[in-house]
Order: sequence, then structure tokens, then C-alpha cells
Amino acid sequence: MFVHKVNETLAFKLPEERDATNLLELIEANRTEFGEWLPWVKDSFSVNDEKAFIKNGRQRMAANSFWFAAILYKGDIAGIIDLHQINHNHHRCQIGYWLTGSLQGNGIMTAAVRELETIAFQELQMNRLEILADVRNKKSRNVAERRGFHLDGLLKQYAFYNGQFRDMALYSKLKS
Repeated sequence: MFVHKVNETLAFKLPEERDATNLLELIEANRTEFGEWLPWVKDSFSVNDEKAFIKNGRQRMAANSFWFAAILYKGDIAGIIDLHQINHNHHRCQIGYWLTGSLQGNGIMTAAVRELETIAFQELQMNRLEILADVRNKKSRNVAERRGFHLDGLLKQYAFYNGQFRDMALYSKLKS
């Protein structure tokens, strides 16, 4: 098992199918909150759903079109962080993340995003990173702002989930 140490309590690891049960338990424990902001939550109800997500993610990583890691806090899986919408021609991608509610507010996601910035800029040669967050998702927006991402604008009715159009905040950070 490959583990990338972030600090004394935080690490990244490539998700494995055997992590599916732990991931599903975290999703179940946070389903109401996550469902408010993350449209995929409505599609994740079984261990097989999580196994399929992990298998697909690993295949996409091998194809260099996706990057993801389980966030380990004190050795236990606490969430997921990823790079998606990877465009190698334009050297840009988007960051996505979620963290179990019991650990939110402790700087864990801010530290995880900081480490992911290093990976994206240095190892993957990205020039632009983006975070797209529902304008009402203060926690996610706070992570972007704490990491010095620039608010590029508000995208009116940009996403449709939970039966309604959602305004999204687009943040970016450049390598330079």
C-alpha cells in the first residue's frame, strides 16, 4: 500500500477495493450534509457502488485523466480528494474533496488541498487549479479562500442537482 505522508497526522493513499466499506460508512454517516452539495451521493448506496468508483478511478488514473486519494487522518480513512477535468493540453484541472463531518473545522482539508496543490503543480505540471463550489457551501469556499484561491466569478445556475439550479463559485490558483 502506497502512502504519501502530508504531516504527522495526515496522509494520502490510493484507494483500494477493500476500502469500499469504510468509504460507504463515511458517506452514510454524512449523507444528509454531503447530499446538499455533492450530487453523486444519491448514486452511492452499496459497497459495490464504492468498489465501482474505486475501480473506475484507478483506471482513469492509469489513463492520466484523473487523480485521487483517500485522506487518512491518524491512519483512518476520513475522506477523498481528487483532481478531475484534467486537461493536459491546457495544463489545468479541478480539485474536488469531501471530509467526514466529525473532522471538519480542524484544518485537515486545508492541509490536504495544500499538499494536492504541490502534487498538481510540481508532479503533474498543471498551471491552473480550480475549485468549483456551490455559492452556499461556506465550508468548501472557506477552504479555497484559506488556500489563496482567487474568486474568478459566480456562475449563475451553473449546476442542476437536488431538483434545482445552483449558482457556483469558481476559484482558481495559478502555478506562477
